[in-house]
Amino acid sequence: MKHKDIFARDIEWIAGDEGVRFAQFLLDPNDAEESPAVILAKFEPGEEIHPHTHACNYLEYIVQGSQKVGKINFEAGDVRWAAAGTGYGPIKIGLEGCTVLIVFETASKSAPILLGKARGLAAAAQ
Repeated sequence: MKHKDIFARDIEWIAGDEGVRFAQFLLDPNDAEESPAVILAKFEPGEEIHPHTHACNYLEYIVQGSQKVGKINFEAGDVRWAAAGTGYGPIKIGLEGCTVLIVFETASKSAPILLGKARGLAAAAQ
């Protein structure tokens, strides 16, 4: 495939954690492991995401709404970049919700890796 148009009405949303839905697009659909991944994610108002990291570099663009990462507020138009292994959070979603576009360097390394107390809580829940 050399070209594909995806319209908003055709996006296949996946339910994430409570209050989160996302769609994933691979830049190279023929190499799902090593391809960069683009994630479009929508967070409901007031959601909180536990501190975490990722095993690859990533860039996040705030499309709509706002979020507070640690002590820093981000609004529509702001960009966050983090190197692989950089911990951050918690992420607190603003009252208007938040939509972000995230580009991960490597799709297979994009899953969040919980940090600190969040890791312990997840282990205890299993």
